[in-house]
Amino acid sequence: MPEERGVARVWVYARQFYVVDPELGTDQAPDISDAGNGLIAVAEDGAGILTGLTVGPVEVTVTTHQSEPPLEGDWDEVVETSFTSSTGSALVTSWEDGEVEDLPDLASAGPGSYRMRVHARGRDAGRAEDSLGPDDDPVEAYLLQAWPAPAADEQVIRQTDQVGTEWRQL
Repeated sequence: MPEERGVARVWVYARQFYVVDPELGTDQAPDISDAGNGLIAVAEDGAGILTGLTVGPVEVTVTTHQSEPPLEGDWDEVVETSFTSSTGSALVTSWEDGEVEDLPDLASAGPGSYRMRVHARGRDAGRAEDSLGPDDDPVEAYLLQAWPAPAADEQVIRQTDQVGTEWRQL
């Protein structure tokens, strides 16, 4: 299982994008009100990632690893959590555009248990913009790192943006 990396623009709708098996669809993703950490809500075969932007493009980088990678620096919010892929497919997906091409499958080793570390930057700027058009440059960036690992408790690494604070108060 080689490590992979991809970067793409992802279209956000209703302040979220997803990691799901596209065959199961975004209905598999958990309700965003379940994201008590202010960044990601996880259910079997699905995750919803919360943004500051209501509608528009964000930049997403996905890296897959064979084991836990080192922490990346300079992010506003970072949460590490476990997810299970029963189908062996976990792809970044937009509610409006479907599966995002050019990003690797986060379930890189097939069906099983994974750790995913989600990093976010610029969500406060996204909230200030609220909506961006398809030709606008993204103001928010995300890094999703995934590797096979047994399920473990969620770990909050950094919480500094106002958007996360608002989500955590719901």
